[in-house]
Amino acid sequence: MKDLMFSDNPVLISRVSALFDAENVEYVVLGGTASLFGGALNGIQSRIMVNTEHHRKALRLIRDLGIEDEVELKL
Repeated sequence: MKDLMFSDNPVLISRVSALFDAENVEYVVLGGTASLFGGALNGIQSRIMVNTEHHRKALRLIRDLGIEDEVELKL
């Protein structure tokens, strides 16, 4: 598994998760529970990790979705 992105926006995490499910990209969301506290715990972001073999495809899907500037990508 390889880091792909970080975000504290649960809506974006949900959109990316749905996209990856539809495109059969293996991924895992880490820190999702902690980030639900939002304003109470500043700086805690969810992290999406993808299968190393799917990293390029996942990166392309993020860019195609048009949210590249709204998340912190790990290239």
